[in-house]
Amino acid sequence: MPRLAITGTMRLVGSFLAGVILYHTVGRSFPWAGEAAALFVLLFLVSWSLALKRPLARRRRIAGLAALLAVAAVAFWGSFLKNRPETLPVNPQHITHYKITLVKAVAVKPTSVSSVGRIEAVRVNGHWLRAQGRVAVFFPRSAKADALKYGRQLLVKGNLAPPAAAANPFQFDYRRYLAQQHIQWQSFLYESAWLPLGNDPPSYVVAVSLLVRNKLEAAFKTHISARREVAIAQALVLGVQNDLDASLRNAYAKTGTMHVLAVSGLHVGLLYGVLLFFLKPLRRGKTSRLLIFLFIVGVVWFYAFVTGLSASVLRSVLMFTLVEFGLLMRKRSSILNTLSLVALGLLLYEPNYLLDVGFQLSFLAVAGIVLLQPIFLNWWAPERKAVKFVWELLAISVAAQLATFPLSLYYFHQFPVYFWAANLVAVPLTSVGLYIGVAFMLLFWVPGLNTWIGKLLEGTLWLLNELLIWLEHWPHAVLDGFVITPGQVVALYLFILTFFLFFLKKKLPWLAGSVLCLAFFAGTELAEAHRLRRKKELVIHSVRKSSATSILQGRQVTFLADSGFYAQPQNFAYQVQPLWWARDVREEVRFGPDFQKTGQKQQVPVHVSPPGNRLVVWQGKRLLWLNKLPKALAQPVNVEAVVLQHNVWAPVEKLAAVMTTRVVVLDQTNSRNYVQRRRQELTEAGYRVHVLEQDGAWTIRLP
Repeated sequence: MPRLAITGTMRLVGSFLAGVILYHTVGRSFPWAGEAAALFVLLFLVSWSLALKRPLARRRRIAGLAALLAVAAVAFWGSFLKNRPETLPVNPQHITHYKITLVKAVAVKPTSVSSVGRIEAVRVNGHWLRAQGRVAVFFPRSAKADALKYGRQLLVKGNLAPPAAAANPFQFDYRRYLAQQHIQWQSFLYESAWLPLGNDPPSYVVAVSLLVRNKLEAAFKTHISARREVAIAQALVLGVQNDLDASLRNAYAKTGTMHVLAVSGLHVGLLYGVLLFFLKPLRRGKTSRLLIFLFIVGVVWFYAFVTGLSASVLRSVLMFTLVEFGLLMRKRSSILNTLSLVALGLLLYEPNYLLDVGFQLSFLAVAGIVLLQPIFLNWWAPERKAVKFVWELLAISVAAQLATFPLSLYYFHQFPVYFWAANLVAVPLTSVGLYIGVAFMLLFWVPGLNTWIGKLLEGTLWLLNELLIWLEHWPHAVLDGFVITPGQVVALYLFILTFFLFFLKKKLPWLAGSVLCLAFFAGTELAEAHRLRRKKELVIHSVRKSSATSILQGRQVTFLADSGFYAQPQNFAYQVQPLWWARDVREEVRFGPDFQKTGQKQQVPVHVSPPGNRLVVWQGKRLLWLNKLPKALAQPVNVEAVVLQHNVWAPVEKLAAVMTTRVVVLDQTNSRNYVQRRRQELTEAGYRVHVLEQDGAWTIRLP
């Protein structure tokens, strides 16, 4: 088992992480990041020079603390510099054309093509101006779009628009996700809106790498007939997930084996492990050690090359390269030290990697395996080889799952119950599939042999898929709906740490620490549950081309939606379910597409009038969904708000004659031209207008 001592490298990395986290939590608007970094560096130099003149223990401690503060301040400043938004020389709305160069691999999916473009120039009033920045570009599938490659230069007609903010409560914030990758703009380009100009790859190494990967993708499609197994082969061996369908993704996600589809430390580790197994006995002299070092490092870097030089692969390859270098120099190094050094190098290059979910989970998984697997193996050491093999696989799976468990709950809100069984199947079959896949990459050009290897790979992946789909259908295969806070994530990690330290050291203070962590977690959960029981709110969701409303009363929800919403199943998962999870919904009542009653006891009265209008009465508030303007009434109806739908004809004077509200909501069943025209008319007439597509969900909250 590795020693748990905190080394100098770990302190350095910890200080750097603290600086990055401080910037992203409270320091985005801090204007003197550079000055603060210079001050702390100067403080370190002064304290260090004093410690050199008179090396007292107290002065050395002060110098060490100043060094850590200086590292944190420099990390803060580096994050500030990296996240400064690029500015255009003109108002983006005035741009008529712009030129971009594709600087990311082009992803060809079943219905769309996407990439990231670097802005080179913009055209305003007939003049071209140099510009900079990045734009996420999306194209509908066509022969023209499918032919796009990394480095292609495009002339685009249109202006630049920032990505839309999250439209619904607790929805995934795509704008923030793009900002972390330094992407400020987003464009959806139809075939008539762009022209290819030339080709100028930012990196010819990456261009050749992606060219090789594309040829290997084509080879997989040629020699593996089953579409499902082709998609898994490309994801497993090359890291390309463009052809994975939703059902297959769900099967891997619900069994806790999604990690095998993202080329990362697991894949590089498997490749490194088999090379080390066969070549380790040959390490006898200086020459043989050098040759083995060059061969192993060359193979893993070649694998990184053919998989597109992704960040996840590069960090793994870098770590194993450092491990091999230590073996070459006969230096006994700590894996945790090596891991910390790799993390520091990557964060120096790009501090925002710290916010990347894949970065966090991969490093935690490796750290968990290094720290926890030896503990499990010490608890029980079976003598039979078959049992020992299964136990080692299970120990790896449980160690990685424990290390990533709190973060997985935080990000994905679910826990795969049978991850241990699934990984007992997935890890061996993934290993075999990867080795066959690497053999296929080396020999795909050999006639006959390529077909035989392709069929062998297809059979292995078919067995993997069938077993995981079978496990997916086990009862209660996944527990979902978990919503925890960052404080609870920290509490869970402290609980895991103190729990294992108690078993290792057999000292009661560690047990007391683990109990306190659990008490904090349970207490915050109970406090949140008590708060949610009293919470009442009505949310009209912003959903494309449809209507959906959640009425939440404690842990109960009444849900109203039309046929357009139910025709797009993904709408619920992305626009509605995050709110329900956050509100800990336990009981739901759904109205059908036509707002007909479901037969269950109704907590919220819903009245449907013959013209198709729907009136909801909730907590003394009346809301009207208007599809057809009613005929003249004896007196206007008093409602809290009216939702205009399906381009309803409702002139301002007619609307005022039938209802007294001054709040109008325009949902996304209306056309954009209608919304633009009605918003202007109603605003001029003194109404408060809320457009769901532009302004996001509309909410009423009661105390």
